[in-house]
Amino acid sequence: MSDPRLVFDLMSAERSIRRWIDARAGGTGIGAAGAGVLFHLAAHDNALVGDVTAALGASASGVSGLISRLEKGGFVTKTPDPVDARAVRLSLTPLGREAVGTARTVVRDLNAHLTEGFTAEELRTVARWLQHTAAIQDG
Repeated sequence: MSDPRLVFDLMSAERSIRRWIDARAGGTGIGAAGAGVLFHLAAHDNALVGDVTAALGASASGVSGLISRLEKGGFVTKTPDPVDARAVRLSLTPLGREAVGTARTVVRDLNAHLTEGFTAEELRTVARWLQHTAAIQDG
């Protein structure tokens, strides 16, 4: 058996998952990354943009553009932080809260699809490997 192409396979899987989510987002245009923002805000309303960025493990520039698209789509509102005028806080709109429900359904369906045919032990191994992989730092 040849060596596994883990990096290639992981990147291919990530693209497939994004396409799967995007195709089932109900025409909202939110996408996988946008769903991450909405999920964070559903649990942490009125969060600082920096906190959302850190929670997603994303770049500030990437999240900035994403938040602008979510705001234009009517899913989030931005307000200045009352303590630090340089900081911005985010909250879900009613449309954003509705989109969270849709996104949760899509992710639940995806999880069911991804785990089909695997034992609990196999899934624990996959989860452990993914957590290990996510924890890799530069260096």
